[in-house]
Formats: sequence, structure tokens, C-alpha cells
Amino acid sequence: MADGVDRIVVEGLTRLPQFAHAGISEQLAFVSGTLGTTPDGVLAVGGVEPETTQALHNIGRILEAAGSTWNDVLKVSAYLADMGDFAAMNRAYAAFFPGLPPARITIGGVKLAMGARVEFECVALRRPAEPADTALPVRRTGFVEHEGERLYYEVVGEGGVPLVLSHGAGGNHAVWFQQVATFAKDRMVVTWDHRGYGRSSDLGGLSGPEVAARDLLAIMEHLGIAKADLVGQSMGGWSVVGAVLRRPGIARRVVLADTLGGFVSDAIVQALAQRGGGPLVAGDRLGLHPAIDPGLARRSPELAHLYQSLGRMGTADPEVMLPRLLAVTHQPAEASAFSMPVLCVVGDRDPLFPPRSIRALADLLPDARVVEIPRAGHSPYFEFPAAWNAAVGWFLDD
Repeated sequence: MADGVDRIVVEGLTRLPQFAHAGISEQLAFVSGTLGTTPDGVLAVGGVEPETTQALHNIGRILEAAGSTWNDVLKVSAYLADMGDFAAMNRAYAAFFPGLPPARITIGGVKLAMGARVEFECVALRRPAEPADTALPVRRTGFVEHEGERLYYEVVGEGGVPLVLSHGAGGNHAVWFQQVATFAKDRMVVTWDHRGYGRSSDLGGLSGPEVAARDLLAIMEHLGIAKADLVGQSMGGWSVVGAVLRRPGIARRVVLADTLGGFVSDAIVQALAQRGGGPLVAGDRLGLHPAIDPGLARRSPELAHLYQSLGRMGTADPEVMLPRLLAVTHQPAEASAFSMPVLCVVGDRDPLFPPRSIRALADLLPDARVVEIPRAGHSPYFEFPAAWNAAVGWFLDD
């Protein structure tokens, strides 16, 4: 490995010591100029057609060593010593490919090594390596009986610092499907359903931030988690903030994702007053939802539709939940309880809690930093999971 590039040399295939048969990156293979030489190092006998066939076979061996095949080739460059051989070369070339050949350019009048009549090089995609045959993370599910309700949870992975993910009003435990496998590689990951969402009951009709903080603590106690990294998305931010205020030692690190968690200040109020006046209710179009940027519906309509569907699972009423959230507020003085590191992550197009309001929140917290996810709305963890996971993973492991 040199400068992030591997060099491939195929045993038994002729080459000069001045170059490798191919250079490969994570996604591409660049095959060196290849002649029609036989295993004994001499050109195939009979002119341009046998040389063409042999050179293409040689490249096939190089591609195999690089993790590619001829089907993965993006473009071929052909070099002819004599353009008069163009038709003959093409006959052998066409016979080599049973289907549609890759893109190609042909350059004539080139002096080639060893007196060759033709030489080829190409660029190909590399197929992802087969994953190692390792054990998959353990997964278990269950319910916690708490205050007359059944609270559903899932646990994936073992060891490390536990990570507890609290969803927003537009989802349930399953909305974290793009995070669980990533973070469960080296730690226990817990997802759960707030009352009235997913598989959790809300017989008392009390779903909201007041009971959610108690429910979160009850689930952690049931699982024997004394301290964890806590992530709260939107409504889930109220749950996390409430749990930390009730039991400050419960969190090692906190991620407040597109949420104010109930904190208010003059700067936060001013920032919210300046946000756009667009509708906060989804329209009747596939994939449109106030918690995701409309760009997701155009870029990935199936994913946007999934978000719409997940938000319909449960009994909680958004028109009831929103006033309950806004009724629970925390004053700036209470922010001192958050002495642990806090990451405030927000989509730069979030219409509900715009970045300016999130920066105002961070100003209240003793040890906070802000990350904005470009082109994302209110749910960047769902819209751009790779960027969100990288930012959160870096913070949790820093």
C-alpha cells in the first residue's frame, strides 16, 4: 500500500519491473498497458488478431486479481502500431465479447514495445469484497411494564458504552434502522418506542415529554444500564433532557439531534421567530413530510415513503403531542446540569429548529459543539445517514 493505492502484480504474467500490472483504489482498478504475450514472455504468433485475443485474456487475469471482471470495465484504450490493422483487431476484439463490449478509444501509429502490433489498457469498477464470515451482533427485544404501560425496546450488540437512541414524533424504534448496525459493531445499542408509538401502549393517554423521561430511565434500569451515551432526535430530545435533569449522572455524552429539548432563552426565541413560515403539515404527495426535506422525496422516493409509513405506526396524535412538547420548557440555568460533552447536530434546512436556534442552544450548555448536515431537513439521520453517523461516531469516540 502506498498513498492509499494498492499495486497488483499477477504471477506468471509478463511485465517490466518499472510498472505493476494494475493500481487499485477502493472503487476502481487501473490496468496498465498490456501486450498479447504468452506465459513464456513472447508475443502471440500470427499478427494482430492472436495478439488481441491474448492481450484481452491477460487483462482478464489482472482484473480478477484486482477484484473485477470484464463486465466491470468502464473504458478500454487500444493502441495500434499500424491503423491498417484496425479491421483485423476489431474482429478478434468483437469475438472476445459475447455481449456489448465496453466503451473504447483506438489510437493508431504508435510504436509499441517488443514490436507488438497492439496494446490495451482499461479502467474498471471493483466489486466490494465479500464481508468476513464473522458473527452478527446479538439482537433481543422485550417490553418493560411501567406505570401501567408496556414499553417496547430492542437491544443490538454487546459491550462498550451503551448507546440509547430516542426517536422523534415522526417515527418509532425502527426509524433508526440506518444507525443500529453501524453503532452495534462495538457497543450495545438500545432503541425504544415512546408511549403511543410503534409497539408501546398509551392506555392512559399521557404520551409526552413528562412521562417519556421516566420511561427512558425505566428502560435503562430494566436493562441494567447505569450510564450511557444518549441520543435524542426532535421529540426524543425532550426525553433525553428530562432524563438527564432527573438523574444527571445517567449520561456519559449526549447528542441532541434537531432538537431544543425544551430549553428556551431570548436568543432561541428570536431564532425561532425568524424561521420561514412554510407549512408544517405534510401534503398529499408521496414522500412529503414536515420532518424531512422535500429533496429526499425527489432523490429517494422509496426512502421518503418509508418515513411517511413509519410515522403512521402507533396511536399518538401529532396534534396532541406538539402542544405537550411546547408546554415543557427548561430555563437557561438548568443547562448547567449538562456538564458532559454535548453534540448538537442539525440539518442546515431544518424548518422546525433551524441551525441558528440550535447554535443558541449550544451557547447555553457548558461543553457543546454544533454540526450542520448539508442539504438536510429536520431528520438528517434518516436523510443523510452516512454523514450523520460519521459526525456522531466521531463525537462519541473522541
